[in-house]
Amino acid sequence: MEYLSVPEYARLTGKTRQCISKNIRLGKIQAMGMVSELGGGTGGVSYQIPVSSLDPKLYKKYKRDQDRKNGRQEMKPEKSQELPTLEEMSEGERREVAFWKQVIAEWRAFRSQEGKKEELDRIFLEGLQEQYPEMQLSVRMIQRKDKVLREQGEAALIDGRGKHGHHKKAVSDEVFAIFTSYYLDESRKSVRKCMELTEIYLKREHKEDLLPLASSQSFTREILRSIPPAAVVFCREGLKACTDKMLPFIHRTYEDLQSNDIWVCDNHTFDVFINDGEHAKPVRVYLTAFQDVRSRKFVGWYVTLSPNSMATLIALRRGIEKYGIPKRILSDNGREFLTFDIGGRGFRKSRKLVKDEHEIPTILQNLGIEFTTAMVRNARAKIIERAFLDVKNGFSKMFEGYTGGTIAERPERLKKTGKDADNFILLPDFIEYVDLYIEGMFNKHKHYGIGMNGRTPDQVYAACLTEQRIATTEQLNLMMLRNTRMQKVTRDGVYVTLYGEKVPFNSPELNFYHINRKVYVRYNPDDLREARVYDDQDRFLCVAQQTDSISYFADKDKVKEHIRKNRKYARAVQDWVDVNVNKSLDELDLIMWQAEQNIKEDGCRPDPNIVEIHALDKKAVEQLPKAVGYGDDEPVDYTLAVERLRDAQEG
Repeated sequence: MEYLSVPEYARLTGKTRQCISKNIRLGKIQAMGMVSELGGGTGGVSYQIPVSSLDPKLYKKYKRDQDRKNGRQEMKPEKSQELPTLEEMSEGERREVAFWKQVIAEWRAFRSQEGKKEELDRIFLEGLQEQYPEMQLSVRMIQRKDKVLREQGEAALIDGRGKHGHHKKAVSDEVFAIFTSYYLDESRKSVRKCMELTEIYLKREHKEDLLPLASSQSFTREILRSIPPAAVVFCREGLKACTDKMLPFIHRTYEDLQSNDIWVCDNHTFDVFINDGEHAKPVRVYLTAFQDVRSRKFVGWYVTLSPNSMATLIALRRGIEKYGIPKRILSDNGREFLTFDIGGRGFRKSRKLVKDEHEIPTILQNLGIEFTTAMVRNARAKIIERAFLDVKNGFSKMFEGYTGGTIAERPERLKKTGKDADNFILLPDFIEYVDLYIEGMFNKHKHYGIGMNGRTPDQVYAACLTEQRIATTEQLNLMMLRNTRMQKVTRDGVYVTLYGEKVPFNSPELNFYHINRKVYVRYNPDDLREARVYDDQDRFLCVAQQTDSISYFADKDKVKEHIRKNRKYARAVQDWVDVNVNKSLDELDLIMWQAEQNIKEDGCRPDPNIVEIHALDKKAVEQLPKAVGYGDDEPVDYTLAVERLRDAQEG
């Protein structure tokens, strides 16, 4: 173990020997008393102080002194300090450069006079010191600034003390790397908690030499200095928060748009308690709205108890009836907009079409409207979000039932009134107020956004309306019909699925003409008495009526009614047969007539030239020519001989 004597410890600390000895006797400094043969000390006792008892700062100083004595002092490489350019200088540094350039120029001009340079420098310095009494100036300083200006340029005139960046950090790089592994995490631990974990980690890894840690303020300063703010938000809050808070967004211009070019749609929850007339407790309702992007005008809206695809269609129809058909609609990725028969599935599309399957045209396609969805969870893409904030501030806050957007905004009065629906406005009255506010206030207030120039949405819409596509009543009626997916007609007809239940539809025409055919169905959710059936090329086929099943316990009248319906199907078949099928003639007469014709037309007799006799007795063949009149030497035609023999037998 190494020890220090009292004089060595005094030199190390910068204190007197008497002070050190006194502190040893008082127990403030740990030391060992040793009897010296040479005497000295107190009563011949000299003190030895263990090096291990030194605090970290004194120990590091002691090690440096030892290395210096032993010639092991590390030679630090000189770091060449790069001088900043004019753009890299701060405003204060530029003023400092300008000050010294002016001083040096005046000094050079003053020294150019006749006389001793030392005396001229003294006179110049006195005048300069009177002009700038707060500064500590000297002739040597002016000469040094003149030299660096000539040799290194203007940037060398800046006072570089404390700016070299070689100061020892309060938080070392090794410690900070461990700290950031805990801090840059989505659990969002506090600075002090991360410091605690860092300290435990260093103890476990036996790196006590890096302890104790700096203060929490030092770690906070190091975070601000070393980690980009965007990286902090990304690691602690996620990509969405980083995109919304830190990263730049696209600025769009509105001057190149016209009215009805783009409508944007979304749902807004009114921060108002409403009495719907059905529930004892108050409810909150929703606004489904379409806004013209160019003019910021609400063109179609609908108040509903729950946002759904039907509310979207109603709001769209109201807008089209008043202002025409838009060229494009922009929406978010809500299910009420991304329905396969309204605008298509968009980002939610997952089902693949079967080969050769016809994709059903959407309602927006039938109207010639291009449909676009914003990126998922990207509210900045829809300006209607800002309009809904205006609705909240300018309309919802006017009601006694205002709830606030968050629990922190909720008025205290709702603690007494918020449980009874009778304390709040009725839904029909609220809807009237909504219609009046949007039509008479929102669309008529002055707007100072991009392209508005202090005009109202109504004024901008009228000024920028260059083209208007009008929808016919038939188109509007058709757009209110929902589509099913492609299905095959069965004996039971077709069906529509609503709220998880299949509603069947059938008709004699559908059952008889189109069974096993692929079709899709258009229906009105508000009137399910009948549905319209279309083929896979979107051609109308027929109208089908809703059918239902009966219980085994149904009465006779109910059974008779269903029997009558089924007889309609049979009667339809019989009617078609009566019209299209003729009664057949007597089948036996037809067969006999055909047999007679076959006999009359039969001209097939054997060709004598190809007739051959097989399997005849040899003796009979030899006697055949004589039997039919051939002479002994006469050539025999056996075919003719056989015919003569047959004729003789028949005769």
